[in-house]
Amino acid sequence: MQLGGRVIFAVLLSAQTLVPQFLAQGDLTANAKQPWYRLVDMGTFGGPVSMVFGGAGNLNQQQTLVTSCADTSLLDPNWPNTNPFFGDDPYVQHAFRTRRGSLHDLGALPAGTSSCGQAINSGEVVAGFSTNGEIDPLTGFAQIHAVRWQGENILDLGTLGGNESYANFINDRGQITGGALNAIPDPFTSELFIGATQVHAFLWEHGAMQDLGTLGGPDSSGYYLNERGEIAGQSFTNDVPNETTGIPTLDPFLWRNGRMLDLGSLGGTFGVPDALNNHGQVVGGSTLAGEEAFHPFLWEKGTIRDLGTFGGSFGEAFGINDDGAIVGRPISLVMNAGTPLSGDEVS
Repeated sequence: MQLGGRVIFAVLLSAQTLVPQFLAQGDLTANAKQPWYRLVDMGTFGGPVSMVFGGAGNLNQQQTLVTSCADTSLLDPNWPNTNPFFGDDPYVQHAFRTRRGSLHDLGALPAGTSSCGQAINSGEVVAGFSTNGEIDPLTGFAQIHAVRWQGENILDLGTLGGNESYANFINDRGQITGGALNAIPDPFTSELFIGATQVHAFLWEHGAMQDLGTLGGPDSSGYYLNERGEIAGQSFTNDVPNETTGIPTLDPFLWRNGRMLDLGSLGGTFGVPDALNNHGQVVGGSTLAGEEAFHPFLWEKGTIRDLGTFGGSFGEAFGINDDGAIVGRPISLVMNAGTPLSGDEVS
């Protein structure tokens, strides 16, 4: 979490700690075992801000290593034309990996300034992006390229023929997914990435970047990658803007066995995946017909299912584990995949 512009990590001190009895509204409650946590300020690299993005990949499977980015004490020479992926921050930012309770600076590409980690695997390999010292002539922003940090070494993963790319996720097999630009002009790229040419989801492995294509529209992006090499992401299905949104239909997809599968929608023209487990189940959110409601969904075995809300019009599922347990919002939504949600499953 981010508190006061600094990275704050919650560290579990004990799995269950006995909490003393307390008096509430005149009634003596029974002893309850509650976890205790310690908040640790991990600091920065000399600047005012450090952060952890909300992506699912920035905490590894051992739940001990985190990656993201933190300010250095240097002002960014590209500011205010810093790449928008770094926000409106005038300082040079560097990707980090936590090590022994502190931030370890991963640096940037040799000619670059800022970088940020997006995901880390159990082998401590980090995927993210870095500026490369070039300015994108089509946008005027500092270019970023998808990169991989292995130990102290940073590797530029390249692009699909365009000026920029970014990495979103890495699995324990070392496969990486994200989005990369090609050289075809496109007016809708900004819905998925900052650029003036098409962005396509990619799979990087064995030193090569594979273009995963789209669902029929101009753009796509890969967000999540499981240990089976399946990728969940988002893609336009055509290039015709909808009257309700002004952009073409955006559907979640699952890439498996060399094919991009359209996961469909709950009736609307916009859907996004927020998590993927190792059984190929995907959760996220989708608009309903008319675009006036947004509901959490579960996709499995070829079927997309509306998980519903608690009486409101909006909700989204943000995570699913390999047991099929799902969490989301607006109120903590907990259920098992394939079973109905009951009141006692709400936390």
